[in-house]
Amino acid sequence: MPTDFVSFRGTNYVADRNAPGVLTPYKGRFNRPPGMTDATVSEILAAIGATQLTPGEKVACETGKVFEPRRLKFIFSTGASISVPIPTRAGLIALGGSLRGILQAGLSGTIACVGLIGEEWKRLDQELRPGTVVPAPGIDVRPTTGLKNPIFSAFIQYESDSGRTFAEGVRMNTNQATNLPFSPYAVVIGTSLGTLLPAGCGGATNTDARRYVIDILTTNLQNPTRKMIVPVADDDAADIRGIGVGLVTNPQTLCLRYYGESDNRFSRFFP
Repeated sequence: MPTDFVSFRGTNYVADRNAPGVLTPYKGRFNRPPGMTDATVSEILAAIGATQLTPGEKVACETGKVFEPRRLKFIFSTGASISVPIPTRAGLIALGGSLRGILQAGLSGTIACVGLIGEEWKRLDQELRPGTVVPAPGIDVRPTTGLKNPIFSAFIQYESDSGRTFAEGVRMNTNQATNLPFSPYAVVIGTSLGTLLPAGCGGATNTDARRYVIDILTTNLQNPTRKMIVPVADDDAADIRGIGVGLVTNPQTLCLRYYGESDNRFSRFFP
């Protein structure tokens, strides 16, 4: 039997980097499991503030392929799953608990766990780069001598979308033999990582921190671009946006992507 999808549109999506009044129109869909009634579909869409699309209906000014909204993935004890977009981070746990109740009641199944999948923006450089900045190559992350790239590593005080703060380990390439960030981005990286903590807690974690991914232009003719991941410790929207602006203000930044926080066991925060 082919998969049946529920398609919908929303005008209430707030990106991680935006204030509550700055909304992004979007469209989405989720798979409709056998036995899901129209009433259950209506409950889910009402909970997230979305409207079901009619066949062929368009969404004005939606962002297309450059954007994927954050969503919660509800995994049943059978292994089946359903993913539902979540329009705001505010009240994320309460809304997740409500949706879990709707799904369990409507499908008479047990949800084993709920995972958070962060939003994705593929070309934020087009939005955030100041008009006066023109991309230009600069120094490489890879050292001019030696075979091994130096690594900058630290533990940060990470503010989770769950409302909790905990330690997260971060690692990234650098051009400095000492444990310091890549020098052309050192100031903005320091701002992005915030308070550094003593090493500890090991490497195991349920969380993939929110982060920017930069394509860096270099003067290395054989490898003219490099990638760097810059985690963002602060959960404040203005600070998240400010970090992005700081990264694209450096002319070495060719492209900028953003990934919101993901957590494969986010339901451990549910009451």
